[in-house]
Amino acid sequence: MPRCIQCMTPLKEVIHVYNIFKPPSQFCERCEQLWNNITITNHEDRCSKCLNIKTSNSNVCLDCQFLEKEFKLMDQLYCQYRYQGIMKDTLQQYKFMRDYELSNVLSQKLQLPQTDYDLIVPIPSPFERDAERTYNPVVTVLDKMGVDYVNVLGTNIRPKQSELGKLERANASNPFYVKEVDIDLEDKVILLIDDIYTTGLTIHHAGCKLLSLNVRKFKVIAFAR
Repeated sequence: MPRCIQCMTPLKEVIHVYNIFKPPSQFCERCEQLWNNITITNHEDRCSKCLNIKTSNSNVCLDCQFLEKEFKLMDQLYCQYRYQGIMKDTLQQYKFMRDYELSNVLSQKLQLPQTDYDLIVPIPSPFERDAERTYNPVVTVLDKMGVDYVNVLGTNIRPKQSELGKLERANASNPFYVKEVDIDLEDKVILLIDDIYTTGLTIHHAGCKLLSLNVRKFKVIAFAR
């Protein structure tokens, strides 16, 4: 009997006229509801750039106003889910408890945005962390989704962002560098992909390196926000 790929509950799907031509669900009703509960739906109450919840009448939030003083802002953040509930539990178990099988869950729940871009560039994690984990959390999900991407960025070992305060992150040096790859990025629109978007500093540090290669602009997709 097939099981939910999230919680391993046996699946009992009744065949009827509405689903006879659809592929069988890989999630139980409870897990589907938990994912639906954290879906970002109402964009009117969120920052037009980064989907942060608005705290003023401005279309751009305070985080983006802060970033704009130091960086050229990303064109747009695309994100389906809040970093809460089942997404938070899934990412923490996937990244920190090295539960590789959860890449299957994420690859089924994530979709690329309906927007124009030329190339997809994943945000890298340090080689040492990938070696310890035995996989790269972002690239692994992209591979499961069958998404083409180019690895043009590398990063040095740095403190975990979750352990730093906002001021410490702001004062940190840019950890990213451009790899020696034979790819022309001039005038290209880049879709950067990361797992979690918090303050935006990581994304914009990476964006700086891409802009130094004369890309036209960069957009961002995050697994969670």
